[in-house]
Amino acid sequence: MRFLAASIESLGAKITGWFAVGYGTFAFLGRALLLLLDRATWNQATFDVVIKQVYFTAVQILHVFLGYALIISWLIVTIILSTAREFGLTEFAMEMTIRVLVLELLPFLTALFVALRSGSAINTEVALMRVNNELDALAHCKVPPMQFEFLPRLIGGVVSVVALASLAGLLALLLAYLSIYGVSMAGFEAFTRTVAKIFDFRIVAGLAAKCALFGLAVTLIPVTAGLETPKKLFMVPVSVLRGMMRVFFAIVAIEVLSLALKYI
Repeated sequence: MRFLAASIESLGAKITGWFAVGYGTFAFLGRALLLLLDRATWNQATFDVVIKQVYFTAVQILHVFLGYALIISWLIVTIILSTAREFGLTEFAMEMTIRVLVLELLPFLTALFVALRSGSAINTEVALMRVNNELDALAHCKVPPMQFEFLPRLIGGVVSVVALASLAGLLALLLAYLSIYGVSMAGFEAFTRTVAKIFDFRIVAGLAAKCALFGLAVTLIPVTAGLETPKKLFMVPVSVLRGMMRVFFAIVAIEVLSLALKYI
């Protein structure tokens, strides 16, 4: 009985902790959105920080990311095309490529890539700022951390994931066309017809919203995880690990929700 009671108590504590984390994350997001809508927020200093964050998150990794997207796209297109030919479904190869690769896989992998590269760095940076009392120093100097440290990271994450996923999608479309039709323009009409059929307003809006949510998740969660770090240096790696686990679960949840809304 004691073991059962202890197990129930432990489970209750974990559930309470999850709700507390969720509440804190959404409360932080609410404050960020209110600041985003405040015209006074948008001065040159804030804009410069946003540009630097986009450069760090997207531009610096662009060549590596495009190479990564090219390899993944080539593998998936090859698998889809060979399978379609085997079953006599070559005419549907382009549509399958778009639905599997461009709409689902590449945005998901883009979010994971940015999370591993930039999300972990943001989590570490914010945790160290908290441990070293840098956030308190900024507040003491009347420099709002939300405006100059956190909000630019959120905006930069959203812009970067949307931009990178769009570039990866365009690269995949080009690779798919070359794999199916070659360098000939003979298949251009069928290609444009398939693209127009799939990319209606609902699909485009849903894809943009999903990528934006991915971008928000890979920056918002690391920031809030960093702010939860106890002021002890050895807790920084624990904070980063906890933050990355939350990011992974959030990305999977967004993708599952997107699939459910689209196909169920």
